[in-house]
Amino acid sequence: MVATCGIGRAQNYVIDQRTSDTLTKYLHMSELPMVTAEFSASPGGSKQLVLTGFVATQFGRNDAERIATGYLNDPSVNMVDQILLDPHVEDLRPPAGSAATASGSQSQNSPDQLWNRTMQGVYKNGGQTPAGSGPMLP
Repeated sequence: MVATCGIGRAQNYVIDQRTSDTLTKYLHMSELPMVTAEFSASPGGSKQLVLTGFVATQFGRNDAERIATGYLNDPSVNMVDQILLDPHVEDLRPPAGSAATASGSQSQNSPDQLWNRTMQGVYKNGGQTPAGSGPMLP
């Protein structure tokens, strides 16, 4: 007796770079500087949004999903949330009203700089979170 099983093929999604970049910038302007979006569609019409990055709280993660969903305004999009929770992300935020906040994207606290510092910390810790912060996986 031979058993057979159907193997589901992964859909071939094509990344929409313009939408991905625009939504990522929108998330950054919405005080989620370490969250990125990748929007893609399959030839069959399926759409997918992958959110990645870091936030300090579950509220931030939910907010990213809410903002992205509202931006796309398309309930048929399959959302894949890969945002990691790390409470230390909050420590990277400049104090309100500080010179770093007012100086814009050239500051050390620009979204790109924050992302780079966080990723350096992740690699420095061997992909693990700093002691006491709990698991990074959702």
